[in-house]
Amino acid sequence: MSSHMDEDYRDDPDHDEAAIETLASAITERDAKAQLRKLIATRRVAVRAIHLPFAAQQDLEDALDEAWCGAVELRNAGLPQPAVPILADSFSGKSSGARNYVKKVMGSLDAGPGTIPVVYAKLDTDGTVGSLAADILRGCGEKRPNSLSGEKRWDRARQAIRKRGVCLLILDEFQRAGRRPTISPVIAGKLLDIVDDGDCACAFLGKTTAEDVFASCPDLKNRLDSPVKMPRLRWITDSAEFMAFAEGFDQALVDADIIDLKSGLGDADTAQLLLEASNGLIGQFSRIIETAVIAITREGQRVITRQDLSDAVDDWAIANGRIGYNPFTQAREERSADKELDGAENAEPVNDEGEG
Repeated sequence: MSSHMDEDYRDDPDHDEAAIETLASAITERDAKAQLRKLIATRRVAVRAIHLPFAAQQDLEDALDEAWCGAVELRNAGLPQPAVPILADSFSGKSSGARNYVKKVMGSLDAGPGTIPVVYAKLDTDGTVGSLAADILRGCGEKRPNSLSGEKRWDRARQAIRKRGVCLLILDEFQRAGRRPTISPVIAGKLLDIVDDGDCACAFLGKTTAEDVFASCPDLKNRLDSPVKMPRLRWITDSAEFMAFAEGFDQALVDADIIDLKSGLGDADTAQLLLEASNGLIGQFSRIIETAVIAITREGQRVITRQDLSDAVDDWAIANGRIGYNPFTQAREERSADKELDGAENAEPVNDEGEG
């Protein structure tokens, strides 16, 4: 009788060595992809968590600070509260600056139980009194913010502001309050009541189209403080500031263990191209760098090269219609043309006989 060692397993799928090897390889590849996805996600979070205030963001924080610090005194005196407009282009850093400010303030205060001195609320796209009330209730940490009718919900939001001891209400994406032209004057009027009745200071963050909301309610427009301006950075006037910002961002990437060595983001030549590629907007700069970080992560690299930055401009800025050309490619072509011109100018003249 033959032993089981002599059995022929060639037709037994449980003993198909080639299939087993293929399955093991597939599992290994799947695990590797899962690890890569996790690493990309981790690095994306790390890049987006980098916060380096620049001059305009510092102006924003100062204005918010001044508004909320005097709110209690104005309320006790029965006087109107500040209303600070902060309107600028997308990616100018206003939202990230405001969120970071709230996080910093709330982390440093010894606030009483149930109190929220500074509330950040992002307006819903619905653009109604009820949706704005729900946004405020949500920011105040109230349960079931969407319950009740729009008007009753607004009354509840006013009560929550007082109950929570809110000193500063930051309303982001404020241009959405103008989505419905027939309703925006009503919204503006109700916010005017918050300011005039001394409930809390208000800061209105949004795109410049939010000016239409203020125009719909002249009384609210008359209450506005000096606007906080967050213009696009320009190389001719802001080069030193931007190079310092880019240098700090570069170091933050090293500190976050994303790259081993700084990539020269703050070097004059590279910084100028990055500022041009990002249209002078800090938020676009961050997205270009994030795109480069994801690319080198996929490739298993620990350094960001100039080519990586150029590719990131193609992959994010140009692909998303933020800019119509690549400054890095343009600069490379110009350098090549200059070299060819230098070579032609330095060549020895050729005599009539064709000899040098």
